[in-house]
Amino acid sequence: MGDLKKFQLETLKYTLIAAALFEAGSIPVLKFSIEYLCGLTAGTCISVLSFSMLLYTSAKVLNSGQKWLSTIGYLVRLPMYGIVFYLCMRFGGLICGVASLLGFFTGTAALIYANGLKPKFSKRQKGEG
Repeated sequence: MGDLKKFQLETLKYTLIAAALFEAGSIPVLKFSIEYLCGLTAGTCISVLSFSMLLYTSAKVLNSGQKWLSTIGYLVRLPMYGIVFYLCMRFGGLICGVASLLGFFTGTAALIYANGLKPKFSKRQKGEG
């Protein structure tokens, strides 16, 4: 398995864990809210899809040297966030819209943990830091 695929799968794993933690954190406040769950799921799906598209376009740019592909990838990914947020607000209300925003950050939270916090914790356990 290539390093890029391993990186993508590890990020996906931590993204799903972050989404589960966001859902678990909402239960004491909202009890169980289907609107929250739908918004969080939609936001998380867009986060995963956007990350996959980013990896794909980055690989294409590195292999071909055509820098304009990164701009096209960005212009395709950015409206997806807006469309999902609009649909969540329109059909699910404020709770669904806010949950979709949290879902957008699950991928970011996963990357911060996997590449920022986790290495620091492992160094401390080994006595390096």
